Amino acid sequence: MTANLGNQLEAVCRQQPVQKALAFLERDAGRTLDEQKAMTLIPAPPFKEQARAAFFRDRLAAAGVADVRIDAEGNVIGVRRGGAGPALVLSAHIDTVFPEGTDLAITEKDGRLHAPGIRDDSRGLAVVLSVARAFAETGLRTLGDVWFVGTVGEEGLGNLRGVRALFRDNAA
Repeated sequence: MTANLGNQLEAVCRQQPVQKALAFLERDAGRTLDEQKAMTLIPAPPFKEQARAAFFRDRLAAAGVADVRIDAEGNVIGVRRGGAGPALVLSAHIDTVFPEGTDLAITEKDGRLHAPGIRDDSRGLAVVLSVARAFAETGLRTLGDVWFVGTVGEEGLGNLRGVRALFRDNAA
């Protein structure tokens, strides 16, 4: 990271609204973990992500994101309106590499949670939800729109079909 970019990032992080959002994320950690666990327990093998997508869609709408929808490919997309500046996409993938019928039970060992897909990418989805709540809770304003997205088809034969569709269908 260049010194100038680092200085700019530090300046942004010192702003009061950003400080409030960061503090919210810390307070929201328990809920984020609960949602991570809940999504881990919903099977989402490649090409069968619908149940997890519906869960993520409902949670994204409850987090205060407007215009939440599932597109033709199966991606969950919600947009928080900002100014006329460039848009930012905050994304995680909905599918897991594990085939249908995989035991998704969550176990804890030495203070760590273990389960198929609990990190890749249930954690990412849960963090996207927490960031959406932070925006809603703090009223943080952005120069451009923020897109909160859960993509399908990231794993294996999915060949990134969700993110490809996201860019193909939403090019500005």
